[in-house]
Amino acid sequence: MDTFHKILVRIYEITGGRESVDVDLVDLTKKEGYFPSIDSIAEMLKSESWVTESRPNVVRITHWGIAEAKKAGSVRPDAARVVERDARKLHTGARDLGVMIEEFIADPSKTRFAAVVGMLAEMQRQAKSIEEML
Repeated sequence: MDTFHKILVRIYEITGGRESVDVDLVDLTKKEGYFPSIDSIAEMLKSESWVTESRPNVVRITHWGIAEAKKAGSVRPDAARVVERDARKLHTGARDLGVMIEEFIADPSKTRFAAVVGMLAEMQRQAKSIEEML
């Protein structure tokens, strides 16, 4: 996926597919690491009518942009690998959590319980990451 499509997909994700949401292109391109190319990115997105500029460097996605983002986002072969990798981490974490709970049962203490709670929080973060990719 080229840079323009990556930024468009990110705009789509941020707006949730709603055409009435403003996105600060400066913040977005800084976060994604494309700030030096902000002018060419903005020009390309506007020339393709994927976004409209409501204020300088503040854009709104159009219905054409939504369609293009859906098309570009659905052809992300790396997304399936990311989901698989995160699911494997979640599976491994579940096994580790079982061991940690058994250790807590054998010797209940605050430190062991804190480790269990920490592992649960990490697994919840991983599950949320997987959910966002689907």
